[in-house]
Amino acid sequence: MQKSFGKKVLKWIGISLLTIVILVVILYAVVYLSTQNRIDKIYNVMVQNLTIPSDSLSYEKGRHIAQNRGCMGCHGANLGGFEAFMPPGSPLGTLVAPNITHGKGGIEYTDKDWIRTLRHGVNKEGKSVWFMPSHEVSHLSNQEMAALINFVKHQPPIDNTVPKKEIKPLGRILVFLDKFPLLPAEQIDHNAKYVDEIIPSITPEYGAYLSTTCQGCHSKNYKGGPPLGPGGPAIPNISHTGDVGRWKEQEFITVMRTGKRPDGKQLSDAMPYKYFTFKDDELKAIYAFLHQVK
Repeated sequence: MQKSFGKKVLKWIGISLLTIVILVVILYAVVYLSTQNRIDKIYNVMVQNLTIPSDSLSYEKGRHIAQNRGCMGCHGANLGGFEAFMPPGSPLGTLVAPNITHGKGGIEYTDKDWIRTLRHGVNKEGKSVWFMPSHEVSHLSNQEMAALINFVKHQPPIDNTVPKKEIKPLGRILVFLDKFPLLPAEQIDHNAKYVDEIIPSITPEYGAYLSTTCQGCHSKNYKGGPPLGPGGPAIPNISHTGDVGRWKEQEFITVMRTGKRPDGKQLSDAMPYKYFTFKDDELKAIYAFLHQVK
């Protein structure tokens, strides 16, 4: 009788385990199909016509924009590929900022390709690029967008091939749960219209225009959050309710210039302050904006 009871227990344990395995397989199949459909989605966007200048003044303006919009912080000072957001072997997948010059391992982009990627977050195949913060720069004025493209398209060719991108099951689950913003094209209004020029001013409004670059790490409400990757630092709150709210204007400028906080602590290397070339008036505008973010 005991043997019979034991066999029944083992049978039910086996059935329970098999049921759990089947449920896990079904759930992951849902996750896989959902995320793959999003990855493979074709965006039939109307690519804006922009006249891209080629003069040196526009080139230098484009350099300034590239430095402060995170291009160098991700793709490297020479744009030849740099940051490993998910290095090979990561449990989430592989994602390394690519070489965006026209050297070996780089890209061959026309002006239209650049506009499509920067305005819409969409690649030459019509699919969303991965993790590139196009949604943080898509709103640039036509003048600044044209200057930025002038700069990036005229970089010297760099020969560098980065590892091929890959998303693993854990990464897919995070994308499915909207915990990992892999596809920027999903966050962009593809019918938006853009102004020809933004006049710089020391105002919260201009600071808001500049501060979209901060959202990729510090979140859209600038409140910060958990580390962006394994082993990374927690992302600080830079709104009025965080440390920035207690800093004076000149202290904020010093932090952005040197990486040294008023309390003497050094910012984490995860903060790309070394790549920023904001002018004092631009930092004052950002400071004014962050101080009104409650």
